[in-house]
Amino acid sequence: MKLKYLTMLLVLALFLIQPGFSSVRASVADTPVTASGTSPDSQLVQKKEPITLSKQQEENSFYRIEIKENRTASNNGSQRILSGFNNRNLRAKLISFREYLPKDLKESYMMVVDHAFRFPVIFYILTFIILFALNVFIVIGILFITNRIMNLRKSIRIKIRARYEIILTDLLLQVIDTRQAVQQLTNPKQKKNYNLLIDVMMDFQKSFRGEADRQIIELYQTMDLGRLSYNKTFAISSYEQVKGIRELTNMHPIHATEMIIPRLNDPNDIVRSEAQICYPYVNKEDPFGFLGFLEKPFSQWAQLNIYYYIKIHELPVPSFDRWINSSHINVVNFCLLMMDLFQQHENSAVVIRQLRHRDEATRKLAINACGNLQLFESKPELKDIFKEETTKNKVAILKAFSTLGDETDLQFLEEILRIGVIPIRLEACRTLYHMSESGRVHLEEVNHSMDFELTPFIDHIKDPRN
Repeated sequence: MKLKYLTMLLVLALFLIQPGFSSVRASVADTPVTASGTSPDSQLVQKKEPITLSKQQEENSFYRIEIKENRTASNNGSQRILSGFNNRNLRAKLISFREYLPKDLKESYMMVVDHAFRFPVIFYILTFIILFALNVFIVIGILFITNRIMNLRKSIRIKIRARYEIILTDLLLQVIDTRQAVQQLTNPKQKKNYNLLIDVMMDFQKSFRGEADRQIIELYQTMDLGRLSYNKTFAISSYEQVKGIRELTNMHPIHATEMIIPRLNDPNDIVRSEAQICYPYVNKEDPFGFLGFLEKPFSQWAQLNIYYYIKIHELPVPSFDRWINSSHINVVNFCLLMMDLFQQHENSAVVIRQLRHRDEATRKLAINACGNLQLFESKPELKDIFKEETTKNKVAILKAFSTLGDETDLQFLEEILRIGVIPIRLEACRTLYHMSESGRVHLEEVNHSMDFELTPFIDHIKDPRN
């Protein structure tokens, strides 16, 4: 038992003594070596023991703290890219800059330089951050200066516009005449602002009619501002071209006519639509003459504007059967729409012929025109084409029969009620219900014969919310 305890004590003693030996070896290795190759402590405690040069280099390389620099320099890529960081002249120049820094920043600056040459990637990161910050400041400066310039131009533009408005107001109130207005507006310094003057004239011209409108147009022509508007029609920007066409149309229709005709088939959709809209303004004798030589699409926006221009100014409406045989499908559709809107019953035979047109949209417009114009002679044709038509056109035919139908058409509508397509069945129920009293009675009889299958449709039609 005692032997066992004695063994344990010896083992513990060995464990306690071992760290001491390790620390002694480390201290011996860390002590400086004299020129003779021995440490001073070893000369006093132990007898002199020679240390070879290879052993000394091995110990020094093991405890070398600058091992990362050697590893970085030994990299081939680092030697090519970061070779400048080994230049001592560059290091010296960077260190010399600390003399121009405050005392509080010198220590930090030296630390940054030291780390930059020890770890060159940090130098690249700092350079990137500085360049990025400079770029941000330059962009902010440019935006600030640009904003100031734009605000200055805007304020100058507002002042000039106010001056033009005062002159035009005096002209309309007969405070000054046209000659005096021209003298005030023909200042050589103001020539670069003539486009702004045209904009002000356009705004006044939209707001006034009669004598005031005539005075503004006379001033525009006297100052030969039509030349500026004419030049705009040749601009690269489509916006400027449209602006020039609109200015000529409102102020100088003589020059506008020669510009608009070539633009009716312009490749640009916006320019072409504007030319088509402006044509009736400048050619009041034949406002729809352009329909005869249209080759490009005729947009619905242009059609709507032309229609409202005719309604507002109460222009004489021509007979649109003149262009109904055009090869341009947009022109045919526009003519059918105008026949419908202007109630041209004299063209009923032309409308009925279009029920057999190859285009679905054209046939639909013809069907709507037959119903709105109440062309009762078209009913046999509508019944013949019903089975061959699309669902949309079948619904349009049933809507036409709500105004054209009578008791002779009950059998035709009953056959349609028995078709299972929901939109067609619903429209047939609505046609019978609104056609006449006999139609409602017949609808109830058909519903009863079909085991009340049409009840949901009838309830839907009766609901005042629908």
